[in-house]
Amino acid sequence: PHSTELPAPSSREGFMSLNAVITQGLGVPKETVESLAKERGITVHWQEDAAEPKPANPDALIMVNKKTTGEFLGKLKPKMVAVAFTGYDAVDMKFCKENKIAVYNVPAYSTDSVAELAIGLALAVYREIPIADKAIREGKWVISAGGTELKGKTVGILGTGTIGIATAKLFKAFGCKLIGWSRSEKKEFTELGGTYVKAKQDLFAGADVVSLHVPCNAHTMGCVGEAELSKLKPSAVLINVGRGGLVQQEVLAKMLHEKRFRAGLDVFKQEPVDPKDPILTAPNCVLTPHVAYKTTEALARRVVVTLDNIVSFSEKSDANRVDTKA
Repeated sequence: PHSTELPAPSSREGFMSLNAVITQGLGVPKETVESLAKERGITVHWQEDAAEPKPANPDALIMVNKKTTGEFLGKLKPKMVAVAFTGYDAVDMKFCKENKIAVYNVPAYSTDSVAELAIGLALAVYREIPIADKAIREGKWVISAGGTELKGKTVGILGTGTIGIATAKLFKAFGCKLIGWSRSEKKEFTELGGTYVKAKQDLFAGADVVSLHVPCNAHTMGCVGEAELSKLKPSAVLINVGRGGLVQQEVLAKMLHEKRFRAGLDVFKQEPVDPKDPILTAPNCVLTPHVAYKTTEALARRVVVTLDNIVSFSEKSDANRVDTKA
C-alpha cells in the first residue's frame, strides 16, 4: 500500500518492483536506507556477510568499496551494480562488460568533504597539530621552532576535475598560488588564477604543497613514483586524499623515512594498512584512515543518488553509468 508518512519523490512509490542486495553498510541507519528505497519502489536485502547472496539475479547489487570479483558477480547475477562511491575500481569491470552488467557510480557526492580534508591535512602538517596534541597531553609545552603558514605558498593540483577544482578554490582562499597538471585543462582552473605546467615533474618541483586528485585507473596507477617525488623540496608536503594506488607506496615510505619531504595521507595501497607497513612509522606525516569522503552530509547524499541510480537503470537512463566509458 502507498505510504502517507514519507514523501513521494518518485512515481514508483508502492510498486516494490525492484530488488537490491546490499553487501556493505552505507554509513547511515538501515532504517533510513530502507525508507528511501521504499519511496523509490525498491526492496533491499542486507547481505553484508553472506557467502551465498540471496535473492539471486536481483535488479541491483549495492556495494561501496569492497572487492567485488567476477566470481561473486557470477553467483549473484545482478542486472546492475550500484556503487555507492565515486571510485569503482573495486568492481571487476572486465567481467561486468563481458556479461552486460551495468555499473553506476555516485560522482561529486563528497566533493566538499574531500577538498576540506585536503586543507585539513595540509594545515595539520604545516602547523604540527598531531605532534602538538600529543605533546601537551604528555605535559610538554614547546614542540618546535614553529609551524608554517599556507598563505603565499604555491599549491600544485594534480588533476583538475571537480574535486581538484574545489580543493584549488579552498587553497586560493588561504592566499595560495596555484599551479596544475591535468590530462585536460579546465578554464575554471585558469580563471582561479591557476597556471598549468606541461609535465608532472614540473608540478612537483615547483610546489610547496602537491595535492593529488586524478582518478585511479589503468592509466594513472602508480603514476607518482620516484621521478616525481624526488622533485619535491624538503619543506614540501604531499597530500593524497584520492586513491592509494596513485602513488608507489614503497617509494613513498622510503623517502619519508629519509625525510625527503612531508605528507598528509588519507589513502593507501592496501586498506586497512598492514600493521608492519613502514608507512605507519614514517616521520613528518599525518595519516587518516580513508575518511575524506566520510561526513554525515556526504553519506546522506550518496545513499539518495545510489538508489536513484537503480531507478535510472530501470528506466534505461545512462546518467552516472560508468561501464560504457572507455
